[in-house]
Amino acid sequence: MDPISTGLGGALLARALPATAGEANPSRLWTTTTLTVTVASVLPDIDIFFQIFSAEEMAGFTSHRAFTHSYLGAVVMAPLVALAVGRIRRDLGFARLTALALLGFLWHIFTDLCTSWGTIVYWPFSRERVVWDILFIIDFTFTAVLLFPHLLAWIYREPDGAWLRGLRTGGALVALTAALFWWGTGVLGVPYDWALLALLLAAEAALLAAPAVAGWGFRRPAAFYCRAGVAALAIYLGVCTGAHAVALRRVKEFSATRGLQVEAQAAIPQPLSPFRWSALVRTPEGIYQGWVNALDGRAAELEFFPSARNGFVEQAAAAPATEIYLWFARFPVAAYREDAGRHIIEYTDLRFRSPYRRRNAFVFRVVLDADGRPRSAGMATD
Repeated sequence: MDPISTGLGGALLARALPATAGEANPSRLWTTTTLTVTVASVLPDIDIFFQIFSAEEMAGFTSHRAFTHSYLGAVVMAPLVALAVGRIRRDLGFARLTALALLGFLWHIFTDLCTSWGTIVYWPFSRERVVWDILFIIDFTFTAVLLFPHLLAWIYREPDGAWLRGLRTGGALVALTAALFWWGTGVLGVPYDWALLALLLAAEAALLAAPAVAGWGFRRPAAFYCRAGVAALAIYLGVCTGAHAVALRRVKEFSATRGLQVEAQAAIPQPLSPFRWSALVRTPEGIYQGWVNALDGRAAELEFFPSARNGFVEQAAAAPATEIYLWFARFPVAAYREDAGRHIIEYTDLRFRSPYRRRNAFVFRVVLDADGRPRSAGMATD
């Protein structure tokens, strides 16, 4: 999950925690609590710097979501965060700060497990990439659920200046929503839907204005909005989990109906909707892939993508870099071609195939010479 969402979620969880009775300065303690959980909730992504400064091309697959995203890493790093926060904020004891930091780390791990990328949570005891396939890697609805409680708590903190805060927030949301909508439709290659954009903006305006009715929102503390946000988050995750179960059941029905020799099968979340899924089945001969809408009740219809099998493909698969890619890829298909005496093998992970864009961003290419000796192996850039 993106660091903005994990940071917003960490702050939401922290602000939703019950206050400790008898504290002399609850506002300052609340700030310390929020700081600790938020910092810990974004810190695991520090491993992105491992791949930036690494000389190994495949470090992005081997380093990201490993130690800093593991349960062991959370246990090791939580006391370090507690020590760092304790040096600048002396309101809470070490044990409590450690518990808060651990909450932030576990929240980050949880959000990454919900995606289809894969997280090595059992590092160093296992290199298995655990996935739950519930959320798309960047889920705007998920982020909005985490953001709105903070905005409402800020707008309705007191009557003075509330309208001005609301207008500023609404204007910023209009600009941000329009920009993200434009970017998202461009990335997906789908038409710009003005009606859908208007519906989204109307829903945002209604949500921002609703607490103003009869001054209701001003009588609620910030913690109320954050706890409501946690409840809304649980509902959204429940919807995604239910839709995933429906989609996965249809994938399994497709495999059973055709008597396939299944090596792996999955329903992968797609952007912009919790009800649209990529259906995937891996067999020894290749990959079946298609699209499932959890709401329409239709049986899954999957297209078959055969995987090339010959001696050159076997040699390419034995290359160290290829082994790393195939360890990461869940639904890889190999394509073979000969060009100017060279043997070229390209692997595509259909997990990242989109119905709207023709090119897959995660293509791994191996080039062998005429005698089958490796000349290059790495991610394709063209």
